[in-house]
Amino acid sequence: MAHYRYDTKATMEYMEKYLKEFERHNNVFSRFCTSKTTKKVSEALKKHLPLDKQEEQESDPTSNNLSASAKHHCVDEDNVQIKSEIAQHLVDELYFN
Repeated sequence: MAHYRYDTKATMEYMEKYLKEFERHNNVFSRFCTSKTTKKVSEALKKHLPLDKQEEQESDPTSNNLSASAKHHCVDEDNVQIKSEIAQHLVDELYFN
């Protein structure tokens, strides 16, 4: 990116724009730039969050009245939320060398 021999105002603006765009999308690198500890926590979340969600549903008295399709819908929503929480954890712990 910074391969110009001399920087002008235009090239500096171009590089600043590029950097801002990169920062907007740097979360795509999260799974490649995580520490071992972050990966371990992520794996633990993958294991424990579904169990927590299942316990929540089992302890909710209204879940017994749901139809099978409504229960599947709740499970699907929970899975989306779990994936989102894990992804957010990775982004929160993201680092670049």
